[in-house]
Amino acid sequence: MEPSAETELLTKAQAGDSEARDALYTQFFSGSKQVQGLLAREVLRPEDREDILHDAYLSLIRSKGEFRGESKLQTFIYRVVQITILQRLRSDRARRREKMVRLTFEMDGEERERTIPVTDYQFESVDAALAAERMYNFVPEPLRTAFRLRVSEEMSYEEIARRTSSPINTVATRIFKARAILSRLFGSPPEPEHPISITTKKGRVSGN
Repeated sequence: MEPSAETELLTKAQAGDSEARDALYTQFFSGSKQVQGLLAREVLRPEDREDILHDAYLSLIRSKGEFRGESKLQTFIYRVVQITILQRLRSDRARRREKMVRLTFEMDGEERERTIPVTDYQFESVDAALAAERMYNFVPEPLRTAFRLRVSEEMSYEEIARRTSSPINTVATRIFKARAILSRLFGSPPEPEHPISITTKKGRVSGN
């Protein structure tokens, strides 16, 4: 595709043209070997790769004026995806540092407590269903349904699109907006509003 045609395609997609948006996503995101290779190298879980891909796509759609045609559009999009990956990794690291749990145990007949990072303890199960339901209640429809299917049922964007009879770009936008709402309310979705209770073989743990 000629540089002028790439610029025209992006301009139309950013203006809301559905056909241009589908073509942009298919050709330069989901169908790009360079982008898919980058995600495979840098992101372990397939579901995280899909989230990052859609976040990068929506970021490009909303960042009007940043692409000036000085390089190939694929090169520019590759960089957008790189930045999105770095942002996700930094966010994940920050959440791991901040996530602490308080462990209560008995020793020499006395009840003691120890606060440890959540990544230092292997939990068998986390009862987060109630916390998740509380989170969903803060998100209006139709954003709630798309977000619930993504988080609780671990459905792909394509599966959600089929279930809700909605275009995949609409699904991605709804999930993006749901995350934004929870981020404004709680800092980093989908963290619960109150500490969660975690049950292990060694006792009950409360997360801060």
